[in-house]
Amino acid sequence: MKPTRASTYLRAAMIIIALALPLLSLMVLGSLWLWQNGYVIYWAIGACSITLIAYAVERWILRDAVANAPKNLDLTAETDPGWSEREKDAWQAVTRIAEEIDPATLTSRDAILALGTRTIDAVARNMHPGQKDPLWRFTVPEALALVERVSGELGPFVRENIPLGDRLTVGQVLTIYRWRSVLGLAETAFDLWRIVRLLNPASAITQEMREQVTRQIYDWGRVELGRRLAGAYVREVGRAAIDLYSGRLRVSPEALSTTITNATQEDQADLDTQALAEPLRILVAGQTGAGKSSLVNALSQEVRASVDVLPATPGFTAYALEREGVPAALLVDSKGLTDTSTDITALSTEADESDLILWVISATRPDRETDRKVLTALRDRMAARIDRRPAPILMVFTHIDLLRPFQEWQPPYDLEQGDDGKTTSIREAMRATAAETDTPIQSVVPVCLDATRGLYNVDVLWARVLDVMPEAQGVRLARVLEAGSKASWGRVWSQAVNAGRVITRALKS
Repeated sequence: MKPTRASTYLRAAMIIIALALPLLSLMVLGSLWLWQNGYVIYWAIGACSITLIAYAVERWILRDAVANAPKNLDLTAETDPGWSEREKDAWQAVTRIAEEIDPATLTSRDAILALGTRTIDAVARNMHPGQKDPLWRFTVPEALALVERVSGELGPFVRENIPLGDRLTVGQVLTIYRWRSVLGLAETAFDLWRIVRLLNPASAITQEMREQVTRQIYDWGRVELGRRLAGAYVREVGRAAIDLYSGRLRVSPEALSTTITNATQEDQADLDTQALAEPLRILVAGQTGAGKSSLVNALSQEVRASVDVLPATPGFTAYALEREGVPAALLVDSKGLTDTSTDITALSTEADESDLILWVISATRPDRETDRKVLTALRDRMAARIDRRPAPILMVFTHIDLLRPFQEWQPPYDLEQGDDGKTTSIREAMRATAAETDTPIQSVVPVCLDATRGLYNVDVLWARVLDVMPEAQGVRLARVLEAGSKASWGRVWSQAVNAGRVITRALKS
């Protein structure tokens, strides 16, 4: 005969009572023995002392975790080098939510979902300001790509961090979730037990003290852990939302790795072998006589592969460069710059397709108004495109060998601590040029490109290029994403043909 549910519950209750009675009787009889022999006070003092010692030891063990716990979240932490200003604003909104969240409010599945929705909505409003329904401004393939990415990251987390995570079925998880109300019942039973044990006041007082201390440690750890988990949840949701609304998921990784922009295709039109991926584009600009051609020649001597001169648009000449530590790049040389609107427009257009700008300026030319005017125009143009990160600008400070004293040239020079005449002249000229062109002094690299005197500080220039390489690669990624996500008639025609094939197969089946 199959046992009924009532009989199963009865047997379980009998087993629990059988196991609990000896413990309960031992507690009662032991308390009575302590009372009869006058040891209650000593036992209470000993129990309280042990509790306080345990509390002190636990606080000492957890001192590093408390000291290293972030008091205020850094709004710039964990940002991606390739993020635009709009994406940075969205991340600041996410980190503010993570900082202000109260873990005590996350008491249900609906509350957790509401927190995720609030985070996504904040990202959507920052990424698409002024739109009526910014929350739904993504395509179906982007949503599917996001689900695929999150699932791929969630699977290993469940398998590696949750006990029996690789064996729990969905049905078992739902059963555990339905039994969550048992926790409330257990708390009610414990409160009743606290009332019953008042029959022995001394024992009740000591146990209450121990439990209160333990509860404080538990609550402290639970709140701190809850705050960190809630913050991590908000940040992960926010990062995924930024990827979703930025368009990064619109282009597949395979398509992204093979996309080549129109500007690069034009520059490489006459090459025997075409590039398989979009290279980094480095623009060299400056006034006539500043040393742009000398810089190109110097960089060409530094590269290991041969340098191919590529025909390009009028006024610009591209060179294919490869160097250890630097990805395949196109070095785009520009003609001598003037402050005419035509030159500024042409240079701005080329800068839109560049990931790094090397601005060449001579240390011996006093007329820097043109440099300042054009640099300001470029910076304003790049800042106006909040959907793209501005390309980093390094200022190459040439002709330093011609500064006072004119006849002296004995490199190397210690530009930070040196006090000789040449070093002082170079340092003062760098500071003046940086101030006149609104350029950070750390972005100014002094070089000598005179082949007769010997190249100087070109290796430092390469080091600065490597320093800004993550930022330049982020600019390159944004360019490729923009090029890969643009609709084309060829793609629409291919999609229409594929749709026709699917319909035809469906009708034949």
